[in-house]
Amino acid sequence: MLKNIILTIYIIIIAIAIGVAILSNHITETGIIEFGKTALIEVESDILKPKTVTGDLVLIDTTDKTLTEEDIISYVTLEKGNTIIRTNQIAAITKDSQNKNIYSLKREDGTIENIDDSCILGTYKMTIPYLGIVLNFILSQEGFYAVTLLPAIILFLGFTINFSLSLVKSENK
Repeated sequence: MLKNIILTIYIIIIAIAIGVAILSNHITETGIIEFGKTALIEVESDILKPKTVTGDLVLIDTTDKTLTEEDIISYVTLEKGNTIIRTNQIAAITKDSQNKNIYSLKREDGTIENIDDSCILGTYKMTIPYLGIVLNFILSQEGFYAVTLLPAIILFLGFTINFSLSLVKSENK
């Protein structure tokens, strides 16, 4: 019974480690996880509450660039010199002097942020509640140690001690 539990836990740890490796290999230079036409992005604000909240994971279609007002998009923006990925709803679409689309998005503080097509990563497909927090933790160095490496070491030590005790018992008979 104990051996089955240990084996199951090892299989789970190995599956998580393989999952982390696969996810890590699909992170783009913008910092998003992308599989083909779908990207995974953690929501950074509560601006679209109740549809999404901070920490949710949104799946976006990176090929759909036909946008209308009220579409939800994920996009890249600069804030205080840092590149940030946001998910928000288009409030208005206008044209600039060169006839390019300008998308207006309401920010949490009530101001309007304007972006163009080059900033848009894709359009919203679905939300997975709170999975963004979990993925970010598991993909961090601390998360990898806490979720895979540390439990594997503890299980290995437990298995080694159990095995050693079994050997000692069998020798004493």
